[in-house]
Amino acid sequence: MKKTSWEIVVAGILLLFVAIFITSKNDENDRNHKQEEERFARVIASEEAERAMSSENIRIINIEELANVEGLKELSELKSLEGLQRLKNLTALIPDSAKSDIIAELNAALSELEDDSFSINIDIEDNLVLLQKEYKTEEGKWSDVSPGVYAYTKKFDASNLEDISIQLSSGSVILVGSDDSKASITVKASGKIAARELLQEMVSVSMIKKNRNAEVRVNNSKKEDSNIQLQTTLVIPSSLDVVSFTDGGHIEATNFKGDVEFKTSGGHITLKDLSGDITAFTEGGHIKLSNSKGDASLKSLGGHLSADNFDGEIEMRTSGGNVIGTKLAGSANAFSSGGNIQLQFNSVRGEIQARNGAGQIDISLPSDINADLNLTGTKVELDSRFVFKGERKKNQIIGKIGNGGIKITAKTGYGTAMIEKNE
Repeated sequence: MKKTSWEIVVAGILLLFVAIFITSKNDENDRNHKQEEERFARVIASEEAERAMSSENIRIINIEELANVEGLKELSELKSLEGLQRLKNLTALIPDSAKSDIIAELNAALSELEDDSFSINIDIEDNLVLLQKEYKTEEGKWSDVSPGVYAYTKKFDASNLEDISIQLSSGSVILVGSDDSKASITVKASGKIAARELLQEMVSVSMIKKNRNAEVRVNNSKKEDSNIQLQTTLVIPSSLDVVSFTDGGHIEATNFKGDVEFKTSGGHITLKDLSGDITAFTEGGHIKLSNSKGDASLKSLGGHLSADNFDGEIEMRTSGGNVIGTKLAGSANAFSSGGNIQLQFNSVRGEIQARNGAGQIDISLPSDINADLNLTGTKVELDSRFVFKGERKKNQIIGKIGNGGIKITAKTGYGTAMIEKNE
């Protein structure tokens, strides 16, 4: 399937979401046309953000902000071209300003998808929709899926497993948690591949099960001498504990309730909708965590770190990048040798520490917090709306806001350390 086809299908899926959303809301009250146009624009914008968590053969969409989620079961009809055709009829519910482009894209999709197939997995509990390309392959063997592109697929029963490890000698990996006890692995290979038989000799895919544990390995025996790109996708039960290592590729993971650990020598790590102990390390890439809870440790030797909408205890350490935390609840320990640190808390339940060698530190706190402050920098600032008792200097603030209690430390060797009120 062409990449543009996936973009079209995802746009169509979101069109259906919006149609369901608008219909359900109209049952409750009569919103005006302008409000619906604005809401539609926000949904489309959220879809653009979701592309960070996608690949050519898999799409993950978060639908938790949409109403009437039960109605999304109708998406199963999109497995057929007739279902996609019927989707066009829903444009009557969409503002006129948005119709023409979507109708054109759906018409194009109808002509492009005739020889392709995909599956849709709707997770009502976790508000996720998974769209996955179903390659036409012979299971357990490398198969041609398009010019210059080969795929290996295998399904297995994971109902008795407690944890799984995935090790890649090269390439990127996408891990998706599912409510289904059945699991699958897909490895896509592209690049300079002379023949399928040579690929069979170079790249091996193996799985070993022992008791309630499983180990998956994807190994390119000639990775130093070949120009082959590998993309591995695993769909496994969300309850599993997961460990994944790759020598140089990116790691993406979403929707896991167990403990997870990820490590890559140089790629980025993108994590979403996790709720166990979270450990992520990259030697040179960035790490992004969102919509998760638990205890998290994010470390990079040189990349940026970000956590959005996280509830729990989080540690973020990087040697050279920035550290950004938004909509945090719990406690934090943040460090950067040379980057800025920005932490915004909706609620605080433990100690906050932020340190860097040079750069700005900005901590935003709830208005009703009671805390003991220790701020040090070339310049320090405290929001005047906080009731403060203590000692103020140009480069240091030590004292209490409110009645005191939670320890908050911000220290920078060269830069400004500031505490602001979170409105």
